Amino acid sequence: SGPEVVGFGAEQVILVRDDVVKTEICEYIGKKALVLTILECKGLEFQDVLLYNFFATSPLKDQWRVIYEYMKEHAWLDEKLSQSFPNFCESRHGVLCAELKQLYVAITRTRQRLWICENKEELSKPMFDYWKRRGLVQERMLDYSVAQAMRVASSPQEWRERGKKLFFEKNYMMATMCFERAGDKMWETLAKASRLRSFGEHIRGTNPEAFEGYVREAARMFESIGKFESAASCFCDLGEYKK
Repeated sequence: SGPEVVGFGAEQVILVRDDVVKTEICEYIGKKALVLTILECKGLEFQDVLLYNFFATSPLKDQWRVIYEYMKEHAWLDEKLSQSFPNFCESRHGVLCAELKQLYVAITRTRQRLWICENKEELSKPMFDYWKRRGLVQERMLDYSVAQAMRVASSPQEWRERGKKLFFEKNYMMATMCFERAGDKMWETLAKASRLRSFGEHIRGTNPEAFEGYVREAARMFESIGKFESAASCFCDLGEYKK
């Protein structure tokens, strides 16, 4: 068995590049932390953000070394560093602009603390060398004591409020987790039902049978918590107007 996973609070989030990494992390940590993609976190803010493997999963791979050219122009380059790095070429490094925008979105989600966790040092090193040269970061090995210091507990009310924010962003999966942590069964059921209905809408044209199953179950759940208008809307989608 692996090391114990340290849980995060409602004002903390793990940010990842895409749904593939998100699924991987969620399978490992379960419901001990909020996990969002960078796209999902747009418009949201958290007290603390852990950005996980941004550089390791970057399509730029070792092309991040072009950062050294910028550092050289500003005389920020360590003389001991090997000079074999690429010059910036707009046609060859077009992805760099998009990657920097992604990075900007990720690091501006935090109000207080930002941790950037990478498991491929060679890919993140150019940007970290730049940040260190500017005095913007501190490097630490992530061990259990550091992880414990990162943790901030949250009250049921804080989990509920975070869940509502995610719910209205239509991030029903993470909203459900928040409501579970809050112990709020009504909102938890509402989020689960909304997620089922969303699933149904996405496959309506390709898998009518699954669509019907998802929407019917969503209607049942909406009814169970007194959300009769939402339930009625589901039955209308099913063509069951008398219900």
